[in-house]
Amino acid sequence: MRKLVFFSLIVVLCIIGYLFTGKPNVSVIGAHYDGSTAQVIVNKLPLTDSDKINWWKKNQNEILEKYNIPTGDKIPFLIVIYAFGDGYQEEGKEDRLCFSDIKPPKNCIDKNILMMIWRTRDGGVKYQF
Repeated sequence: MRKLVFFSLIVVLCIIGYLFTGKPNVSVIGAHYDGSTAQVIVNKLPLTDSDKINWWKKNQNEILEKYNIPTGDKIPFLIVIYAFGDGYQEEGKEDRLCFSDIKPPKNCIDKNILMMIWRTRDGGVKYQF
């Protein structure tokens, strides 16, 4: 009985350790810009808030440039990062975000917000999870 408890504890600790040290491979599926807000769609983000912020800081310039989103002083005041979830879907009756730059009917995603990045008036950055 003790061996089973000990073994179970070791397995649980290994899983927890993996979750906190394993770096998920974040894939950017797409990004959209409506003139004021940018929406970035990813498969997943890192587990901790600090890892999410570090991921964004490391990758933001590449993402903004690739998807023709303004950079520098003209960066959007709000950037919302969404989970891709079940992919692009029809609008339907669900609460979905639809993109005008994608041809319907499958031009919407579920509104599963993973992170929001706000540019403050004084030039700072605020993160919301």
